[in-house]
Amino acid sequence: MRIIHLSAEKTWRGGEQQIAYLIDELNNLNVEQLVVCRKGSSFETYCINNNIPHKSLGFKNQFDLNSSLKLKTIAKDFKADIIHIHSSHAHAIAVWAYYLGNKTNLVLSRKVDFPISKNFLSNIKYNCSAIKKIICVSDAIKNIMQNDIDDKSKCITIYDGIDLSKFKNKSNKLRTEFNIADDVKIIASTAALADHKDYPTLIESIKQIGEQLNAHYFFIGDGPLRNEIQELVQKNNLQHKITFTGFRTDINDLLPDLDVFVLSSKTEGLGSSILDAYACKVPVICTNAGGIPEIVTHELTGLMSSVGDANALAKNIIRIVKDDGLRSKIIGNAFEKVKNFDKKIMAEQTLSVYKNIISV
Repeated sequence: MRIIHLSAEKTWRGGEQQIAYLIDELNNLNVEQLVVCRKGSSFETYCINNNIPHKSLGFKNQFDLNSSLKLKTIAKDFKADIIHIHSSHAHAIAVWAYYLGNKTNLVLSRKVDFPISKNFLSNIKYNCSAIKKIICVSDAIKNIMQNDIDDKSKCITIYDGIDLSKFKNKSNKLRTEFNIADDVKIIASTAALADHKDYPTLIESIKQIGEQLNAHYFFIGDGPLRNEIQELVQKNNLQHKITFTGFRTDINDLLPDLDVFVLSSKTEGLGSSILDAYACKVPVICTNAGGIPEIVTHELTGLMSSVGDANALAKNIIRIVKDDGLRSKIIGNAFEKVKNFDKKIMAEQTLSVYKNIISV
């Protein structure tokens, strides 16, 4: 079996980590793989550093026919059985390659929970006959996708998986680096500084909490709205309580240091960072966006509030810090639940999809 993984993303986020996990586990299952990624991207660097066979394309835009023709040639030379599409721009390139003569079977991964655009080009992209399966990261996404897919049976759910062994004990790295006293609670979000993560609601929650908690807050990550979010923090006079760490490559070391993990998203495919927090035995406070309710059970594995409800988010943060019994119960339940989200399970289920397509 020969699989091409296609991604046009420039940066490294949760989706890229999932591709990396999938490649690693499929290697263990003796699947021959080739990555086709954007030239100069973080994923190209990852492939170089980890000796992963890859080809780089320009991916200038979703109408880059030159990249489509090159993909056609790569698929032919590699004798690919399947091209697994992992990003939106890559999706367009793969479809145009099909119409330019590439007859390789396509599998599309869908990780975002917003509807497909209602236009002619989107209809062509998503209902292309070469796409044999659409792997949705949650049932919430599958239900959204089925509204616009002619053959609804193409849509299936395979949850993200994580590496359950990658997290170690507390390192106190955050406390040491940023000089945080031992009696101060560390509360953090490890989400991109982007609109759908809804940092304004989290900032309002922190403002409402005020001095009710002896806590310091970390926004771990980077993104297009960093300047705007920093300005909002300053406007609310919270710069002494909130630290922006920027993009970090040492999340595995930092996450176990947290006392509370917060995700304030207004849209979310699944929320695999929640699974990471589960594995680190860090209690989760989150919203009910997208597929999150499929992995978080309120009062059992986390505390969940409605999207945009800053008051409820603040109350949940205070509650999880002050209620030792509730925190202990949630941590224990979450740690048991996350065992069902091993990256090996995700890879085995994906391989089964590949095999079914090839056998037809």
